[in-house]
Amino acid sequence: MSFKVFVSYSTNDLSQVEKLQQQLKGTPIDVFVAENSVSPSQDLAQAINNAIEQCDLFVLIWSKHAEASKWVSQEIGKATALRKKILPLVLDDGMSLPGFIQNLKYLPIHKDPADALLRARSIIVEAYEEKSQRESAAAQAEKDKLALMGIGALLLWAFSK
Repeated sequence: MSFKVFVSYSTNDLSQVEKLQQQLKGTPIDVFVAENSVSPSQDLAQAINNAIEQCDLFVLIWSKHAEASKWVSQEIGKATALRKKILPLVLDDGMSLPGFIQNLKYLPIHKDPADALLRARSIIVEAYEEKSQRESAAAQAEKDKLALMGIGALLLWAFSK
């Protein structure tokens, strides 16, 4: 099973993004960070759009730099339109989230960065585990369905004899 996280950020905040990536090392979680995930010569806009469409969780690193970025606001808009689960991490004290996600609870990185990043890791891993459980339950339900169909076919065969 794959679990994909898209990180939306301003390149001015890349050091914080890399700290989050470090928190997720050693987990089965695939983290998309445009700076590291898109190769030279690749269409950046298309790669970002694809990554947002495929992500299981959209992580927003919100700062004064992100607020000024056209890219970040477009990424938030796309994630919102696709009804992606959004985890906002606020870097700068006194900032509000943008209008269309202002009602979301966020993690204030500015208060205690180490603790907030650990909490973000915990939330992301928990979302991964929830998806894993859903997929396991769906796979078991499919197996049960196939078994019942097999029993039904066997009974039909037996009664036709």
